[in-house]
Amino acid sequence: METGCRARHRALLLAAALAAFPALADAGDGALSRQIAERVPALAERAQSACRAVVDPERPAPVEIERAIHEAGDAVSRAVTSDATVSAAEPLLAGLAMRVGDFDTVPSLSLHQLRNALAASGGDTARVIEGRAFVLALLQHIDRSGDGRTPATAWHPCLIGNEYAFVRQVLGAHGITEQTLVHEGERHYDRLTLAMPDGSAREVYFDVTDLYRRNAEALLR
Repeated sequence: METGCRARHRALLLAAALAAFPALADAGDGALSRQIAERVPALAERAQSACRAVVDPERPAPVEIERAIHEAGDAVSRAVTSDATVSAAEPLLAGLAMRVGDFDTVPSLSLHQLRNALAASGGDTARVIEGRAFVLALLQHIDRSGDGRTPATAWHPCLIGNEYAFVRQVLGAHGITEQTLVHEGERHYDRLTLAMPDGSAREVYFDVTDLYRRNAEALLR
């Protein structure tokens, strides 16, 4: 039996998957929602595998992956100024893939949201559905990893940057007023204080232990 809290999360996650594309949602909200939701289960394992693989010592460190994505995102923003210039993103994304690997194995919400925005601008609805379904699969994977209320039940974000997208898209936070790295024994946590829509503050935790260790290892190489 689905609890009220879990049902609310499910609704928020699907809303997040549509939010970036109001034109598509307006054109066929129900149909688009169904197609995204139907595709998500098939992508759940891929999302889980991508989150596990991000700390593989054979891959770039998480901090390097996120830096590359940020730099590519800035470059795409400068190059793509209208729907007519979407193709200018192709060589930039190809260069990014050389740095971070196959995009389907990179659990970055910002990366996939960027790809989805480009697909939407290019009118590629099939790519948008596939991409938004993967974003939803990632959000669900993070959501199911804990409840974020305490270090012991912290969410696992897969990448640090995902924390910000998650708290805004799933929790509805207006912003982050404070972020603190907390060490408890051998575990490491990001503690975020959120500004909520009703004016209240909410404190949540993300377990970043594996990311912290992998980044440290990369610095020592």
